[in-house]
Amino acid sequence: MAESTDPKKRGLRVHIDPRRCIANAKCTTAAPGIYVLDEETGIAVIENEDEATVEQLFAGARACPTQAITIEQFRRRVFPLILPPMFGEEQEENEDVRENKPQ
Repeated sequence: MAESTDPKKRGLRVHIDPRRCIANAKCTTAAPGIYVLDEETGIAVIENEDEATVEQLFAGARACPTQAITIEQFRRRVFPLILPPMFGEEQEENEDVRENKPQ
């Protein structure tokens, strides 16, 4: 049996951080029709999440130069594992990365 590409069946959730999004539309190029720029805010949004494949969700997230798009699976961040700090912020890491980091 083939693996499901339906994000909901795999427990995936996508979040777009409006503070990080710079509206350069690389996500919309990588996954057209899935990621779009909101006409009012200019911020990326997911328009057709129900129609998106896992590959499309990750393609858009990987294309984002500011890592504004994060993906969680069963409430644990799987992409990106480490977020670069925004100006004036401390480094943010996934719990799994901290737990497995050499001392």
